[in-house]
Amino acid sequence: MLAQNIDHNVWLRDQEQPAVSLPRWQQQVDLLNDLYRAKTCLVMQFSGQDAQIVCGKKHHDSALKAGKVLTNSPLLTAINSISSFGSSELTIDELGDAFAEFEQVLSIQLSWPDGRVFGCILICDPNTTQATSASLTVIESVRSLLQSELKQVYLMQQVQRLSFQDETTQMLNHYGFGLMAPRQLSLSRRFGSHAGIVLIELVDNPLMRTAPLSTAQKARLLARIIAESLREADMSARIDEDRFMILAFVDSESNLDTLIGRLRKQIAKEAGKLSILVGKSFFTPDAQQSLVPMQQAAEDNLELCRQSLVTKPY
Repeated sequence: MLAQNIDHNVWLRDQEQPAVSLPRWQQQVDLLNDLYRAKTCLVMQFSGQDAQIVCGKKHHDSALKAGKVLTNSPLLTAINSISSFGSSELTIDELGDAFAEFEQVLSIQLSWPDGRVFGCILICDPNTTQATSASLTVIESVRSLLQSELKQVYLMQQVQRLSFQDETTQMLNHYGFGLMAPRQLSLSRRFGSHAGIVLIELVDNPLMRTAPLSTAQKARLLARIIAESLREADMSARIDEDRFMILAFVDSESNLDTLIGRLRKQIAKEAGKLSILVGKSFFTPDAQQSLVPMQQAAEDNLELCRQSLVTKPY
């Protein structure tokens, strides 16, 4: 499994985001609500075809409260069709039954820094006679503040993603594997899955001397073959310059051997001059071993293979 691209579809309320202060977002919502003397003011986030209320006016008797998810909401289509600048008035027909209690809704589109729509601010049943040119200035200030925090989320996710990822192969690195694999292992055990570790080491091959590949080229080639040989639930990483590790979920130890055989066959087919050593370890769910001893067992097995294949590592 490669490190995933930044996911804009995870609910902001479900994450611990140091870059985002939800109390500060709530203050901005309350400010706009008081400014327009509205029935309520909401910040919405979109994900797929759904929308979630990030925050809204407190002590309001409406069903539209923070955390509520609107599934297949027509709000998404309405917001995506309006300008990303200024405020727009939406009709209740455009918003669906969830907003049937209101007569008028002003919307302000919110965007991620890459231009994708994050969601919107909704001012429901505003007293438009209270609106002035200063009100529009306040709206833009609120939008800028919220979008600046979204930019920080975006930048922090980029930094985090890079710190988990091997630059050469785009696989997880040692740190990323050590952080994510235990979680995946724990989850798999709840469903009774067996687990295996496969440790692969690239070794020198005299046949490569006539047309040598660089370390980076060999790493990228092996990384691609590994990625194409694994199932979605499995994880892989480049843990050192010449070493790769796989956490595979299998039904039996023979399935783990089948995976290793498939990797060897694919390497022989696509990269016959690459030489590898392979170590493995296999554990049943009831073993309750943590990742570290599983890795050590694979390391020990690889060293046994090294000793037995001194003259012919592959």
